[in-house]
Amino acid sequence: YNKIIRERFHDGQLSEVVMDWYIGTPEETRGYLKDAPEGAFTKPYKINDLYLDKAFVRDIILNIRLTDVVAELLDFIPVAMNTLSLSYGSQQRFHFDTFYMPPPSTNKMVAAWIALDDTNERNGPLCYYPGSHMIKPFQFDTGKLNENPKEMHKFDEYIATEIEKRGLIQEQFHAKKGDVFIWHSQLYHGGSPIIDNFETQRKSLVVHYFSALDFPH
Repeated sequence: YNKIIRERFHDGQLSEVVMDWYIGTPEETRGYLKDAPEGAFTKPYKINDLYLDKAFVRDIILNIRLTDVVAELLDFIPVAMNTLSLSYGSQQRFHFDTFYMPPPSTNKMVAAWIALDDTNERNGPLCYYPGSHMIKPFQFDTGKLNENPKEMHKFDEYIATEIEKRGLIQEQFHAKKGDVFIWHSQLYHGGSPIIDNFETQRKSLVVHYFSALDFPH
């Protein structure tokens, strides 16, 4: 990651890599990695789909030790659909991954979160509700699982009621470098607040897999 950031102006492979920077602030911006200001890398940011351009990312997300597990969960060969590369905790509100990329076949998406640094309670660890993937998915007025900002108050009421009814307890994942967290697309999860004033990074690589049955071509 550090090498990519240093060489973003000169590496032709990176010319069309998209990045989100100043995430969670009024200045949040989506643009090309090569156009990101220096200050963009000192606060939460997200480099999107680096696997399309960099073999080292593909080598990680397609490693047989990982894809064998994902294949067992999906009952078929997995297809990597995206990657997110981060150096800080996302601080993202709790969500289901199906808000953003619901799979063509129900329950046929698995996510993997790969820790490239140690994580603790101060640098924005991943947080989640074990067992929340068993909650009946909330359908927005469109009839789909995709997030509709106008209806989030309805969703928030629904999920709060379901969590309380089941007695689910929020947990944090304090990863060690090299740990991998694999989850169902309907696991309710988010990013904890960063309380160490961005003093420590917690680099991570996130990948989402669909089933190859949904993409025969």
